Amino acid sequence: MATTINLDTSQRVDIICKKGDTFSLRLTVTDSSGAANFAVGDVFLMEVRDSDTGDPVSNRENPAVNFSITVTADSDDVTAKYVDLTLAATTMKTMPSGLYVYDVEQKTTSGVVSTLIYGTLKVNEDISETVS
Repeated sequence: MATTINLDTSQRVDIICKKGDTFSLRLTVTDSSGAANFAVGDVFLMEVRDSDTGDPVSNRENPAVNFSITVTADSDDVTAKYVDLTLAATTMKTMPSGLYVYDVEQKTTSGVVSTLIYGTLKVNEDISETVS
């Protein structure tokens, strides 16, 4: 008889990035058979916070660090199996360096919410100023 049922299928993935550089992360989202595990209309969300229970990280120019999430496929074809998470260099330039926590969630068109990955997000300080 089972004494534990683990419904947490998310995976821990720690990320290190550089302040001022474009943040770009591509997730391959598949089921156990290797088929795309999302549909047109599914929504993906990535949030970055100071702590598990803290407020979303804010920077000087934006009230919160909002990641732009794009499904890499045309709107009628999700066979590419990729979800791209990006944040422009101009926004990353204003993000405070430091150690944060994050997660990426998927909400299906039927309302099922699943955390795909979670972990720490370390933003290293940048030295060079970007040339305009």
